[in-house]
Amino acid sequence: MPTSPSRLEKDAYFLELAGLVAGRSTCVRRKVGCVLVDSQGHIAATGYNGVPKQFPHCLDHPCIGAAAPSGSQLSDCMAVHAEMNAFLQLTSTSELTAYITVTPCFECAKVICNSNVTRIVASGAYKHVNVTDAMFNLAGIKVDVYADN
Repeated sequence: MPTSPSRLEKDAYFLELAGLVAGRSTCVRRKVGCVLVDSQGHIAATGYNGVPKQFPHCLDHPCIGAAAPSGSQLSDCMAVHAEMNAFLQLTSTSELTAYITVTPCFECAKVICNSNVTRIVASGAYKHVNVTDAMFNLAGIKVDVYADN
């Protein structure tokens, strides 16, 4: 009997989906994707970073923050972050796991701490913020970061 290939582990599966979602980003600074998964393992919502609806995409008309390095001049960037866009699409009220291509920034961490997210799984760490670890600990949110490859 032939052996079947190994099954992709759940965290790896959802992180790969977050990477695929990031491919829809219209931000020239950074492509980020987020997949919110409910306690049954079903996708509840997805989001990627990009300007608000009806705004010109930064790919076509860069905003004033487009040339700034990642993690700087955040108030000049017009992009709505992936996590926030995923929450805007969310209709589920059950416990959630957030699969994100990079750990959340401070602003997104505040939104996540005020949500039903109980776990974050990220492909890599956002280098510009360390206060979020304490926030997630206080909120009882487990964070698993897989090293950037």
